[in-house]
Amino acid sequence: MSKTLLVLAASTYQVPVIRTAKALGYRVVTTDNVPSNPGHAIADASHAIDTTDQSAVLALAERERVDGVIAPGTDVAVETAAHVAERLGLPGVSLQAARVLTRKRAFRELLQRAGLPCPRVLDADARDDRLFAGSRWLVKPNRSSGSKGVFIVASRAELDARIGESRRFSIDGAALVEELIEGTQHTCEALLHDGRIALALVTDRDTVAPPHTATKGHRVPSRLSDAPQRGAIDAIERLARLTELDGGPLDCDFVVGDDGRVVVIEMTPRLGGNSLSRLFEAALDVDLVAAAVRHACGDPVEIPAQRAPKPAAVAILGCERAGRVRWNAEEERRLTRERWLRALLFDVAQGDAVEAFVNGRHRVGEALVVATTRGEVDARLTELSERLDVRAD
Repeated sequence: MSKTLLVLAASTYQVPVIRTAKALGYRVVTTDNVPSNPGHAIADASHAIDTTDQSAVLALAERERVDGVIAPGTDVAVETAAHVAERLGLPGVSLQAARVLTRKRAFRELLQRAGLPCPRVLDADARDDRLFAGSRWLVKPNRSSGSKGVFIVASRAELDARIGESRRFSIDGAALVEELIEGTQHTCEALLHDGRIALALVTDRDTVAPPHTATKGHRVPSRLSDAPQRGAIDAIERLARLTELDGGPLDCDFVVGDDGRVVVIEMTPRLGGNSLSRLFEAALDVDLVAAAVRHACGDPVEIPAQRAPKPAAVAILGCERAGRVRWNAEEERRLTRERWLRALLFDVAQGDAVEAFVNGRHRVGEALVVATTRGEVDARLTELSERLDVRAD
């Protein structure tokens, strides 16, 4: 009899997990508060229970007799997955670890206890304008995901204008104001084994224009030198030990400051969003999704030796402003015949109404590019953007 996997959420970013689990022979149950999400249609059973409703999701897991639970690509469901796993004796992280790692203020306190670099945190009610002299700050929800409600601010007036929206995006209604570390943005997507990183992909992360911070792509190999990459791995492993993380997928965002500091910004025990698993497979020839599914169900995971990543990139497509989305359909057809374009997917149809791309909900598609050098990756991404000409009228 096949095992049953409960997947928390069923949007575009959970579809690969659902498809992979079914291909591996697992029975898949999905739940979230959007019945029209595409993952529900391909699951064996689907439910309309919000992924943050821990008691209702636990009751569902008991009824469905699940053997594993997973929260891929979404921070807000990680705590629920931990709650279900802990109550039912399933593989997963502890509830305490999930709480610390998905609450930004608690994570900052963890960084401080670990003696790791940590952004300065500002009292949201502080009125000293000197704090903004030459400095930029980030206002962000304490509990959210997908860069929703995150803004860069450079004055007290900008903070006052944005903080209410950040609080509205937070599950607990709280927001955090912290210094913006000026530097380069990166992500580490990894597999843990016995509390150590057994396999990792360090990316250069592209973001939309300020004041927003949404991810619009990742490129590998990273242009970072070995020292900051090793520094990031060491910091992540230290935090994993402190939170008693043992195995499974791990998603971490970090910044290398202009002063050379490696500052971990977020770290969550889940598969990353923004098609990082697709990039992981293209760069390392490893099916990270399959590994995460097997781990969630307590099945063996074979982890190959670390290797240098092949040059590749994932681009998240979006529009700079709201309107009716358009792109060059003829070039789309031509691009699909290019060997360097591994995948090109649109979430919407020509002429659909879309929002400005300021958080993960507002993407219109994605593309996966492969190449022989990192320089070629960068050139192909530029070519892709110019030829598709995605815009809103």
